[in-house]
Amino acid sequence: MTSKITMWFVLCCLATPVLADSVLFSNVRLIDIDAATVSEPMQLAVRDGFIIDAEDIDEADTVVESAGYLIPGLAEMHAHVPPMRLGDELVHDTLALYLAHGITTIRGMLGEPGHLDLRQQLASGDIIGPRLITSGPSFNNNTVSSPSAARDMVRAQAEAGYDLLKLHPGLWPEAFYAIAETAEALGIDYSGHISVAVGLDRVLDSKQGSIDHLDGYGQKLVPEGHELYGTDPGLFAVNLVAGMDESLIPDLARRTAEAGIANVPTQSLLENWATGDVEALFARESMRWIPAQTRGQWRMAMDNIRGRVPEGQGERFIEIRRALIKALHEADAPILLGADAPQILNVPGDAVHHELEIYVEIGLTPAEALATGTTNIARYLDQPAHGCLQPGCVADLVLLQANPLEDISHVRDIEGVMRAGRWFDRAELDELLEGVAERAGGER
Repeated sequence: MTSKITMWFVLCCLATPVLADSVLFSNVRLIDIDAATVSEPMQLAVRDGFIIDAEDIDEADTVVESAGYLIPGLAEMHAHVPPMRLGDELVHDTLALYLAHGITTIRGMLGEPGHLDLRQQLASGDIIGPRLITSGPSFNNNTVSSPSAARDMVRAQAEAGYDLLKLHPGLWPEAFYAIAETAEALGIDYSGHISVAVGLDRVLDSKQGSIDHLDGYGQKLVPEGHELYGTDPGLFAVNLVAGMDESLIPDLARRTAEAGIANVPTQSLLENWATGDVEALFARESMRWIPAQTRGQWRMAMDNIRGRVPEGQGERFIEIRRALIKALHEADAPILLGADAPQILNVPGDAVHHELEIYVEIGLTPAEALATGTTNIARYLDQPAHGCLQPGCVADLVLLQANPLEDISHVRDIEGVMRAGRWFDRAELDELLEGVAERAGGER
């Protein structure tokens, strides 16, 4: 296995030849995601990490000649960064996987104090990887003992500099209200799960930023008169499938849109769990980047999950979730791209591409699917300099070989990735990926 010293050399030195003040992309086509259009071949210029007018560069330090297609960098809004105690190697390899798959922003949904330093190291370019938006340690029934403790925890995380608060299951209404009121007073986002005792109605009446995993909707799809109403929902409400009434979906979608709350579906994760061919999932090429020990843990977890889902119920569960995602989209309730990687059978970076493909299967156009990982997120974060290709935008870019508006799978055909002006061509991305595979053992 490659030593940590060698790994540090690879990660640090790969980018050295392309740390240029200015980069010119020549003969590329720009994808306008909101308009779902493609430009004629043109030039796009970058200086000091921002897109500028091409006329403002007399002679670029680096010229990228390509007949490809440029899109803004993608964001993974339910990502996980390993705890720092597990070692630099695992953390850096996880970040490299995201970047090599065109993901230039991740929202870490289970943070810790070490991630604050990591966020700065990524921002300064000392570590290769995407921009990190990080939550703090999660709010749940183990970390929150009272409403007063909840308020103290919100204040402490806001003062520590975390970007958002992560909600996990196990909260009760009084604790949720304490979190929400304090977070709103301090101007920090709170997002994540919906605790069973809190319920979707209270969240839709709050200013929660995003609901992750479509949590809380399953319970609301069971009518009050049904025998399953109020019973144990199980994993993301899979126990309630027999009682769910799809005719209630449009009203829930309308209410979500009116509330202005976004959803991060992580549908690829749930489809893996509920309906995917397990052996085929483990045979994916992306599994070579996952250590054998982790793959073994995932297999045991899958045996446990599948053993708890009655035959045929998983398929119905996925049908209902797909109908809900489509209804949310049609109601203009924001959908944000997120796959919950690294999680069981979801490999960092690769999982987001599966998520995009699912959105298109559900009925979104390729442009609408791409928006979930670019323009939707820029609007959600109120960061207009991200998710765009105009002068003044941050130079987070992905260069593709083919037009993704024709086939969403073309987003996988990456010629290179630019993160804040730092250019990684295909050879460098492959070198990153091969290093990750080598340290993981390289076998599926």
